[in-house]
Amino acid sequence: MIEKGRLTVRQLASLLFLCTIGEQILVFPSMITSYAHQDAWLSALLGVAGGLGILFIMLVAYKLHPRLNLIQNALRTLGPWIGTLFGSFYLFYFLISTSTFIREIGDFMSTQILPESPLLILHLVFMCSLVWGLLSGLESIGKTAEVFLPLIVLFLLILTVFLIPHVHLANIQPVLAQGFLDPFKGFVAVLTYPYCELCIFMMLFPYTKNEPHLEKDILLAGMIGGLLLTLTLSMCLLVMGPWMTQHHWFASFNLSQKINIGNFLQRIEAFMTSVWIIAVFFKAALFFYGFVLGVAHLFRLSSHRSLILPGSMLILAMSILISPNENFYLKVVIPYWIDWDLTCGIALPLLLILVHHMKSRFQKI
Repeated sequence: MIEKGRLTVRQLASLLFLCTIGEQILVFPSMITSYAHQDAWLSALLGVAGGLGILFIMLVAYKLHPRLNLIQNALRTLGPWIGTLFGSFYLFYFLISTSTFIREIGDFMSTQILPESPLLILHLVFMCSLVWGLLSGLESIGKTAEVFLPLIVLFLLILTVFLIPHVHLANIQPVLAQGFLDPFKGFVAVLTYPYCELCIFMMLFPYTKNEPHLEKDILLAGMIGGLLLTLTLSMCLLVMGPWMTQHHWFASFNLSQKINIGNFLQRIEAFMTSVWIIAVFFKAALFFYGFVLGVAHLFRLSSHRSLILPGSMLILAMSILISPNENFYLKVVIPYWIDWDLTCGIALPLLLILVHHMKSRFQKI
């Protein structure tokens, strides 16, 4: 086995929670509100329930061959030719996703925090931290996630408490004024971005210690992460209203700027930035890890570590080429990304399950 490291269930759950909130902690409110408007909170709640179903599908696909990751599973189930095409599709998805996460970091930092800094330099700094993380190993990434998790949860809860005086219930009324179609569109978006992207964990499940509460902790981490996103979205709606939430791409960052306790505790948006960067780091690290590990399995290499540096150069270049500007990313990339996420998170795992059961039935005959 190429990967020798082992994660505890707690570390895996911590990583899954951080990947669930990931880059969504800033862009989730704007994205879902653009579909469902003042009913976005309802779409998010329903989406959490649907997201648990997606996680269950991924666990079923993993159990087909518990010792194999997604790429190995595809090669075993679909055969060398179709399995290679199947695995290559996922590897391209991991590559583009990692590049997109880095681009989102760069766009945010260059527009909100460090407007005078060159985009390439911001990407390079973040890329260096990813390379360092992957060279440290999977276990180190898991242990670090376990340390940062309580701090992130604590800050998000503090953010919510400090914003309660600014809440206006009229901002989410009337409920279902536009019917069920818009909330359904928001529901599909919730399934797509936080949950379908968790298909990366089918690359990690085989490297987790086998403990009896594995499935329960995975589902619980996914549910808590989704509920925290829903809480953040709800606070954006209640404080800023649906129009402002929809038209501020980094809505929760703008939300944190409204905190002012006695003219003393204010301007804490830097903490929100830190939470987001930490969460995106772990999500990007896992997608980068899935890419290099999958390539190593696909080409039957003895180790994936030799691919980390050339892979980082490829991802760094793609992070610049993937979009000429932020508007192109928002208007062109994101609408098609939903279909890609749904394919990788639901359709292809279901295909693996179907083909496996058909093969098992024919072998019994």
